[in-house]
Amino acid sequence: MALNIEQSLLVESGRNASAPFDIGACFNSAMAALKRDFLTIVLGYFVWMIAVTILAFSFVGLIIVPALAMGFFRFNLKAIRNQSPSISDLFDGFDLFGPALAWALVQSILIFVGYIFCLLPGIYLAVAWHFSGYLLADKKFGFWECMEVSRRIITAHWGWALLLLIVGSIIAYAGLLACLIGILVTIPFYGLMFTASYARAVDTPVNR
Repeated sequence: MALNIEQSLLVESGRNASAPFDIGACFNSAMAALKRDFLTIVLGYFVWMIAVTILAFSFVGLIIVPALAMGFFRFNLKAIRNQSPSISDLFDGFDLFGPALAWALVQSILIFVGYIFCLLPGIYLAVAWHFSGYLLADKKFGFWECMEVSRRIITAHWGWALLLLIVGSIIAYAGLLACLIGILVTIPFYGLMFTASYARAVDTPVNR
């Protein structure tokens, strides 16, 4: 599909970015964010996970979750960009209620179809679209444009993106070894690591 000039430039910048999925750099960015706003980030993740868990038990709740996801992405971006996130940011995504719902439905359906017909396309899309939610929350492009920009950027670094997701998942669930308490820190750390990769791909060099 055709992208506008802003989107095309973002794709070019992201594809040419120097190691946006560098595990060490993303680790350091996540650590720095946690040191700056530890209590806010840990509490924010806890509140968001509880809210999503409760809403997941109803049809109306499932419709609301994509908008909450937009607030969640913005919360993480503020943390990584040193912009002092607040708990209220978690509920700041309802300006994108319609686009967020369309994004969640279309992306979920296409990834599911990819898994049904052949496992590899589903895996490819699940990784390649990982920036799409951030792009919708951050840039407010159309949901399909967000998916396409994400796909084009991540495809250039796909193997490294997959590796970061695997390493991040190991870190996140390592918290289970600490009687579940550890996940209150390791899951936010994982989320911040991937948020850092997005910022490294799309932000100007001065802000990376």
